[in-house]
Amino acid sequence: MDKYKQYHENGYCVIDDFLLQNIAEELNTIYCSTNKWKRVNQVRESHYREVFPTKSPYFPGEEEHYMAKFERSEQLEASERVQITINEYFKPVLLEISKLDLNNYQFRSYRLQKGDFIRTHIDDFIGDIGCIYYVNKDWIWDWGGILHFGLDDPNDDSITAVFPKFNRVVIVNHGEFKFPHFVSTVSSFAQNPRYTLVSFNSVEVKQTSNNFYG
Repeated sequence: MDKYKQYHENGYCVIDDFLLQNIAEELNTIYCSTNKWKRVNQVRESHYREVFPTKSPYFPGEEEHYMAKFERSEQLEASERVQITINEYFKPVLLEISKLDLNNYQFRSYRLQKGDFIRTHIDDFIGDIGCIYYVNKDWIWDWGGILHFGLDDPNDDSITAVFPKFNRVVIVNHGEFKFPHFVSTVSSFAQNPRYTLVSFNSVEVKQTSNNFYG
């Protein structure tokens, strides 16, 4: 199945070796050399009741609190080189796959370190297409930081894990599918940070603060 069909029939597609090797290496170098990261610790008491409700008993109920711990770099987001990479490589592919008008396209630069995590959330409220690109190298499964997709189906307890592989991109169809997903806690013995470039687009202007992750 080609990437277009995967996106529209399965709700997301995974593309490896997304950027040219030299561009991917340059992006990794920029991320690793950046020392301006802002710590974000989120607790949202009503999100599982008002923003991320699900029918599934296998995801958090409305009495639980949404939480996330990660770091964000606005310095990277303002970087001319990163913006050029977004415009030349990411936007054309997302446009081709989604057929959307990317008028409200934005991106974020995130870092997860030991103990960081992102609890279950659903990103359909923030945009119609999402993109998670893995900048980090040399990751292994039991370091955690693994993206997990589920279905909002009370009869389905299955989960799909996506490994944070260097130069891999995950493109998610939030406009047509509802995917509860989370990122598992980065273990205490992880030897590297987990770096991502996360982007999204909305046909209408929606809330676009720190509320898209992957």
